[in-house]
Amino acid sequence: MKKDISNSEDIALLVNQFYDLVVKDDLIGPFFTNVANVDWKDHLPHMIQFWETVLLGKATFEGWPMRTHLVLNKKAALKEEHFDRWMEYWFKTLDENFEGPIALEAKNRAKIMRDLILFKIEQQKTQNIIQ
Repeated sequence: MKKDISNSEDIALLVNQFYDLVVKDDLIGPFFTNVANVDWKDHLPHMIQFWETVLLGKATFEGWPMRTHLVLNKKAALKEEHFDRWMEYWFKTLDENFEGPIALEAKNRAKIMRDLILFKIEQQKTQNIIQ
């Protein structure tokens, strides 16, 4: 039986393994490497803090992820298929490493974020928000 997500080390494992898959992917990897030009030394700790805040209630994250995605969408269109691939890797990484209520919550939160970002991207098209 796999353990549930319970601490910062678990979050770091999840985030690092997830992004190892993402960066190599032909569909979404270029968003990180070519469009956003992600500085991985900065991005990975930031994402660990984000998921610690979301899943463990640690309140270590500061930022506005929605704005980041909307700005990125202005550079290169983010589509549902991109988020579906993101979800595929997120679920795969979770399923390979964890099980339990917090792991399930990690899936639920990812679905909510996916849907909200796609909704805001659609709003961006019609209302011209985030220039």
